[in-house]
Amino acid sequence: MRYFLFSILWIGYTLTSILCVAQKSNPLTHSPFAAHSSDNYSQNKTITAIHIIGNKRTQSAVILRELSIKTDDIICSDSLKNILHLNYQRLYNLNLFTDIQLSWTFIDSNRLEINVTLQEQWFLLPQADIQLADRNINVWWKEQNHNLSRINLGLYLVHKNLTGRMDKLSTNMHLGYTQQFAISYFRPYIDRQQKQGIGFRIGYSRSKELAYATTNNKLKFVRHDNDFLYQNFFSTLSWYYRPAYHTRHIVNLGYNAYRIGDTILQLNQDFFEGKSKELQYVELSYRYEYNGVDNWNYPRKGIKIIGNLDTRLGSKGMNQQAFGGVEFGYYKAIKNRWYSSFIFRGRATFTQVQGYFFQAALGYKSNYVRGYEYYVVEANQFAIARLTLKYEAIHRQYHHLAFQYLPELPIWVYPKLFFDVGYAANSKIINNNNFANSLLYSFGFGIDIITAYDLKLRIEFAYNHLAENGLYLHANSE
Repeated sequence: MRYFLFSILWIGYTLTSILCVAQKSNPLTHSPFAAHSSDNYSQNKTITAIHIIGNKRTQSAVILRELSIKTDDIICSDSLKNILHLNYQRLYNLNLFTDIQLSWTFIDSNRLEINVTLQEQWFLLPQADIQLADRNINVWWKEQNHNLSRINLGLYLVHKNLTGRMDKLSTNMHLGYTQQFAISYFRPYIDRQQKQGIGFRIGYSRSKELAYATTNNKLKFVRHDNDFLYQNFFSTLSWYYRPAYHTRHIVNLGYNAYRIGDTILQLNQDFFEGKSKELQYVELSYRYEYNGVDNWNYPRKGIKIIGNLDTRLGSKGMNQQAFGGVEFGYYKAIKNRWYSSFIFRGRATFTQVQGYFFQAALGYKSNYVRGYEYYVVEANQFAIARLTLKYEAIHRQYHHLAFQYLPELPIWVYPKLFFDVGYAANSKIINNNNFANSLLYSFGFGIDIITAYDLKLRIEFAYNHLAENGLYLHANSE
C-alpha cells in the first residue's frame, strides 16, 4: 500500500486543478509532433541528425537507445507522424520527463532532422513514506478498525537518475508497526552496447506482530510488546540483459535469513520446516519480461508477458523449493475510446510439502480475485484470470502550470466493468480454509484515475460467489 495516502492527496490536487486551471488543450487536436517547415510527403527521407534538447542530467546516449530511429535511417514521409508517436510513447515510458515534444525539419527534398525537446522530472524524491501493515486499505479499515499503530511511518528517498544513465538509488527507513532499513541501486547499462545492467538490494526488518496461521481464510495475528516476533535480513545481487527494446532478462542471486520468536513456534510448529525458529536459504532466480504495451504504467494496447523460475536451497528451516510463475496480459483498443484487457497470472510450486511461511497464494500483492480483498488462500498452485471492459471518459492535459517539475498535468479517467475468476490448489486443507480447491469468481464495476508521476487510484465495487459485495480501493495496477 505504499503511496496510497500520497496518491489520495495527489488525486485530490488533480481534480481541483481541473476546476482551477484555465488553459487547457483538446487531447483530440493537440499533438506533441510538429513540422518546422513545409511538409513534403512525396518521397522517402534520410534522417541526417537527431537533436536532443532539454536533457540537463539524462545523457543523450541513453535517450537515443530508447528510440526506434537513428541517424542515416531512411523513412517514408507518409509514416513520419506514426514513427514519432511511437517514439513519444517510448520516451514517456521512461518516466523521466514531464513534457516530451518531437518535431522535424526538412533540410531539402531528401533529408530531414529530428528534434526531441524534453522537460525533465524532479529526480530526487524525498518524502514521508506511509505504508499499511495490512494487505490492503480495506483490511486495515474494516478488520483492523483503521488502527493507526498498524501504519509504518518512515523516510523514503529515491534518486531516479543518479548519474544521468537512468540509474536508480533508493533508501528507506521505517518506524512503527514494522521497522525496516533498506538500500538498493539499479544501473540499466554498464556496457557500450547498452544491453547489460547490474543492481543490488540489502536490508533488515523486524516486527512485534506477525500473522502465524490462516483460519477460515483469514490471517490470525499475534503481538508481543516486549519482543520482536519476526526479524529478517535480506540481500540480492542482480544482472540485467536487454537485447531489444521490449525484452529483458534478469538473473538474481539472493540470501535471506529469518528468525521468529518462541510465541510463533508455540502457536504454529510448522511455520518453518522441522519446528525451526530460523530460516536461512540462498535463492537463484531467472525472470523474462516482454513489455509490448503502449504505456508501461497503465496499458491500453499491446501484449505483456512475464515468466520466472526460482530455486531455493536452505540450510535451516527448509530443504529445497522450486517454483515457476507466468503472467500474460492482452490489451486491446476496441473503438471510440473503448478498451478491453485480459490478464492471467499463475504459479506452480515444487515440492508440495512446505512450511506455512511459503504457502502464501491468493490475497497477497497483485495475486487476488477482486471482491475477495478480505481473504487469503494458502496453496502451492494458483491461477487468476481478469477480464475488463473500460471507457476513456476523460483524457486531459493541462499546460503551463507554475511548477518547474510539473509543467503539465495529465489526467485519465476510465469507468469500467470487470469479471474475475481464480483457483488455488492445496493438497492439505486445515483450519476450515475452504477457499482452497474451490472456484472463486466475482464481477463488478469501478473507475480508474491516472495522473502525473505514475500515480493511480482504482475504486472498485465487486460481488463475489458468497453473495458479498463491497467497495475496494487500490493504488496500483491490475
